[in-house]
Amino acid sequence: MTSTILTTAQAHPNHILRSDGSRPAEPNIFLAGGKDVPEDLRVHRVEHLAERVKFQVENRYEHFEATTEVRHVDGRSLRVYGWIYRTYIAE
Repeated sequence: MTSTILTTAQAHPNHILRSDGSRPAEPNIFLAGGKDVPEDLRVHRVEHLAERVKFQVENRYEHFEATTEVRHVDGRSLRVYGWIYRTYIAE
């Protein structure tokens, strides 16, 4: 099973990593569910779609799994990843 770790730098169109240095890369996934994930951090860009992604929020990782659903956000079709569980980062 493949998994990708997301960072806040990949979230939201205003913070998307630049793919070629001249323009922002377009987001391609939406994180659905997970009650403590901030709404402004649900749209992301990943280079390679994986079965699962995990997103660090404060002292934990929120884990999401790919679904067959597509959500339209700001005129873009984004692959939806649904929340499945949370793990905490060891100190």
